[in-house]
Amino acid sequence: MIGRQHLKSLLQSQPQSTRIGKGLGTFLCLLFLIPTYILTSLTTFAQAPPIKEDQIAIQNAHDLYYSQKYSEAIEAYQALLQTPLRQHSKDAIRMNLGQSYAKLGDDAMALQKFHAVIDADPDGSYASQAVHRIGALFRDRYQYKEAITRCRQLANKYPKTQTAAIARYLIAQYTFAGGGYDEAIENYRSFLNDFPTSPYRTSALNSLVRLYRIRHRYADAEQLIRGELRQKPNDVSLTEQLAALYKAQGKYDDALSLYRTALNQSPKNTDILKKLGELYAERGQQDLAAEQWAKIVQDDPDQAYRYQQLGSIYTSHQMYEKAIEAYEIAIGLNSKDAQLYNRLADVYKIQGQVNMAVNTYLRALSVVDIGYSGRDTLIQSMAEIYEGAQQERLFEQVIDRLQATLRTDSRNPSLVLSLAEVYFYRGNLDLALKNFKRLRRLYPADRGRILEKYAQILERNKNPKAADFYQTIADLFPNTHLAWTAQMKLVRFYERWERWDDALTVLTNMTQRSNQPAAQLLLGHVWLHGIRDPDAALRVYQALANQPLLTDQNIQIQLGVATCYILQGQSDEAEIVLQPIADGNSNFKAEAQKLIGDAHLLRGDIEAAVAAYKRVLDIAMSNPLSNDSLDRIVLIQSNSDYSNEPLKRYLEVLRSDLSGETDVALRLCQETIKEYPTALIVDDLWMLVGGIHQREARYTDAIRAYQQVTVLEGSPIAAETTAKIADIYHWQLDEPDKAQETYSALIQDYPESVIVAYARQQLDALVKLKR
Repeated sequence: MIGRQHLKSLLQSQPQSTRIGKGLGTFLCLLFLIPTYILTSLTTFAQAPPIKEDQIAIQNAHDLYYSQKYSEAIEAYQALLQTPLRQHSKDAIRMNLGQSYAKLGDDAMALQKFHAVIDADPDGSYASQAVHRIGALFRDRYQYKEAITRCRQLANKYPKTQTAAIARYLIAQYTFAGGGYDEAIENYRSFLNDFPTSPYRTSALNSLVRLYRIRHRYADAEQLIRGELRQKPNDVSLTEQLAALYKAQGKYDDALSLYRTALNQSPKNTDILKKLGELYAERGQQDLAAEQWAKIVQDDPDQAYRYQQLGSIYTSHQMYEKAIEAYEIAIGLNSKDAQLYNRLADVYKIQGQVNMAVNTYLRALSVVDIGYSGRDTLIQSMAEIYEGAQQERLFEQVIDRLQATLRTDSRNPSLVLSLAEVYFYRGNLDLALKNFKRLRRLYPADRGRILEKYAQILERNKNPKAADFYQTIADLFPNTHLAWTAQMKLVRFYERWERWDDALTVLTNMTQRSNQPAAQLLLGHVWLHGIRDPDAALRVYQALANQPLLTDQNIQIQLGVATCYILQGQSDEAEIVLQPIADGNSNFKAEAQKLIGDAHLLRGDIEAAVAAYKRVLDIAMSNPLSNDSLDRIVLIQSNSDYSNEPLKRYLEVLRSDLSGETDVALRLCQETIKEYPTALIVDDLWMLVGGIHQREARYTDAIRAYQQVTVLEGSPIAAETTAKIADIYHWQLDEPDKAQETYSALIQDYPESVIVAYARQQLDALVKLKR
């Protein structure tokens, strides 16, 4: 976690050796040298027995790490470090330990493990990795100054080692990335001088040249490259760099001479041919440019990728006829490459020849078989030609042509898939699904992966039709892992749309056929958080507890059981279950601590609840659990009027709502609002009322309740309730005009709210949809 570093540097002073004088001292030295020599010889012959490692335990620990079960991996690795290990195994374990701590946000422990690897051997390969990880720990958060400081400390602590070399190189890199160009120049120069044999030398040299060019220090760049060329006169890449430097300055003759020199050294180097042609093109010598580019395919006349490269060059220089010719030759050599058709169609689109582009796509769809790389991009690329009404007309034409072709070739799976995809991108999802089902009969080799791809697209776009696609996968491919996965995704999709009864139906059918723990856990979650029946959820969790499960699954069951206890009013029993998890080191530590806070809160022990929520913030500073805990703390501290009585009533409402006692919750809300109309917590009560109505699909009542919050002067949740009203218009009532009007009002009335960014995003989507 940022800001919690507690590394300690242990410095041990070594006693100074005393100088032995001449005469007697020398004699004593010789006298003691003899047994020492004998001892050394004996030690050489009597080598230590080889270390026997527990390879199974090591592999199990690695499996936990690569399964992203970092807390469990840490425990396994820590235990392994107490056993006999070879040095390379010990370093590998420490590296993964450091990575595990970093993933869990414990920077201090991560740094400790990385430093231990470096201490063991500053010149070792694992030390190199450790330096990179230390820097990356901060670089990935764009904390370049901190990354530079850490690397500088390493360079100072281990001078003239591989660790120092990498640290100094990274200092230059991070300075460059942070925009400190002049400082980066000095850092690269210093690195190159102090570590001339480093494997990072070439990379540092290239970066330094690039920086010189950015700063228009062409003379320094030339001097640097020429210095390298004196040592490596046959290095083509250096010659290329110098030529590019001259070209950047407009010294075309010098650049031309160097490119020719480089080409003589490496006559088949297509990159040099490309650059030499570009130089001619910049000088207006198009014929000479084309002559050089044509040589790209001379040595590989039967390789499609060469003609593709040539077509790309011609396109970039607006030589479209030559580009078309090159792509056609490439297609002749490799007719199944969808990318070639896309490139050819792009040339036609640039020229405004839309019919030719469409013909190219259709030609590709009839030739490129299902499963070939890039085939799925063809329809999408065609859809991007137009927008709105023109796109609609284009799709109609394409559908007519595909159907006409299918009348003579009805069992062509590629054409059926094309028709399904066109319907999909056109928005005719029912017709798309009909043709995906038809494809199943014609192309059984697919096994549902194509349908899964389009279901995922719909899910990402929050389209409710995703449910139909996932259900179709389950129907068409029963008793397969894909069907099981599709059903699990279907449940998650229903959860997102709060279609809890549908989710329950799917899960009940799944668990009746198979006793998969993951499905059982999800069933408990739906009963608890969707249907809001803690008694039914508890029965599921208790049945699961008797099965042999993974550690994480056991903890999830305990968390579910504890939540049920809290909602049943058994907070003491809940805390007994939760405390060992909160005191442990699992991924669920923060969640358990948050639930302890909820247990205290819902039984009215407000001070204990605040203390428990604050401990969540100590565990994890920035995740949904810590944000929820902070919200609860703010709720408590902001609503202490009337001796906390309205707050306690609110907590009763909350527990009733979470337990599924909806009518009780609504009645308590109304009574509390009536009895304490000026209480600070009235806006939160109205928010709860709105949420209950929205969940029960009483959208008009929900809007009316949310509006009560917006008219309260100074309510801190007014922007949030306005967003909820807009969302109801947008997603539930399908009234885009009212949604747009409400999002706009939110942006205007609450410009400082963090929800404004969300409102702008939704508003942009609505405007785009209208267009």
